[in-house]
Amino acid sequence: MKKKTTCNNHTCLLLGIFIFMIAATCRAQTGYLHIELQGGYELFHDMSNKSGYDINIGCRYAFNERFFAACTLHGGINNGTYEGIYAGEPTKLDHTMREYMIGAGPGIYLYNGGNKWIYADILAGYGFGEELKASSESQSKSLNGFASAARIGAEYQTKNGWIIGLNAGGYLVGGELRPAINMKFGVFFNL
Repeated sequence: MKKKTTCNNHTCLLLGIFIFMIAATCRAQTGYLHIELQGGYELFHDMSNKSGYDINIGCRYAFNERFFAACTLHGGINNGTYEGIYAGEPTKLDHTMREYMIGAGPGIYLYNGGNKWIYADILAGYGFGEELKASSESQSKSLNGFASAARIGAEYQTKNGWIIGLNAGGYLVGGELRPAINMKFGVFFNL
């Protein structure tokens, strides 16, 4: 039987702080805000199915042409199976993972070419989720605790104002570092 995951007080508090940080940053600073949606491949080296995917919603506020503050909501998903024995017979059993991270941190533009950028950022925050091995005695592992990410990417602003790009990096959630590569689509807002 699968356990329902609920939002405990600690997780809700951190989510509230994260939303407040975004709102405060948007009002307190001058410059521009970059909002983006990312998606791509994530390697789950510790799972029976190594391949998974991730979806990220992020924003960054540029203080100037060199430095910015970034925040992200990351979700990594792996739907795997593993070979096992059930009732004395060989069978394939579910081995799934759902990992999430809420994080914020500093970033730098390594190259700023007006409408082309190469950037890097480091994020720290809170990770949560669950790894589940379904068998006659289901085993689950909590991923709750400290989480971090480091990413490097390249972006291009099209003539109609949209931002497209790629980034690569890794997410440390539940004590395991998992590499990922993502395509991104975003937009600037002048504040």
